[in-house]
Amino acid sequence: MEQNIETIKNIIKNGSNIVVLGGIEVMLEAGLNGVRAEHIAYDIEQKYGYSNDDIVSSLFFSRRVDIFYDYYKEIILNKERLEPVSIHEDVAKLQRYGKIDMVITRMVYSLYQRAGCDRVIELHGSVEQNRCPACGKVFGSDYIRNSKNVPLCNTCNVPLRPGFVLLGEMIDNGKITMASSAVERADILIVLGASIRSPLCKYIIKYYNGDKVILLNTEEAPGDDRADYRVYGKVGEMFHYIADF
Repeated sequence: MEQNIETIKNIIKNGSNIVVLGGIEVMLEAGLNGVRAEHIAYDIEQKYGYSNDDIVSSLFFSRRVDIFYDYYKEIILNKERLEPVSIHEDVAKLQRYGKIDMVITRMVYSLYQRAGCDRVIELHGSVEQNRCPACGKVFGSDYIRNSKNVPLCNTCNVPLRPGFVLLGEMIDNGKITMASSAVERADILIVLGASIRSPLCKYIIKYYNGDKVILLNTEEAPGDDRADYRVYGKVGEMFHYIADF
């Protein structure tokens, strides 16, 4: 294990044109639940009377916007301050060093950007990009959190549209194309906090043409043997060690 992580550290130290796939474990290390909050699914159904997948569907949003926004404020925005943790800061540091070309994630909190990353593809959107369907004005997560009842546009007085993709909606094809292109031209592909067969990886990883897929995750999962190098443990601690050179 130690020899493997040293190998990974040297690959990153001597490499460039790296693409990072940031997964759910990175978000969980930041203490956030995510949109679907699968790890607390039972508690959600007990509290709201609906499953998490029901609540974050486009159909539910159109019919029960009041419950949807209660869930948004309490479950998705479960921390008062959305702040990056060490792993986001280490990714940003390597991007400043010219090592990392692009970060790709399905997480919706824009924590890589808050840490200083300027090349990030958020496949599922962001809690910082809620829009008025009438005038197009954008509202951040603080506006959602501090709104009484359903958040309304302060100009049009209509309910805001959440800034992330709901179940039943299509991901932006432009983002998929950009992400696929970034992976295709990458020399090194780092999977952080996700398994190879996770929704983040299983379709996009096929575009990678190299021989340096590096996987850092909490525990082994089926299909992980497709990675060329892999280590399991606390993702933030492992990546901090790897990025410290």
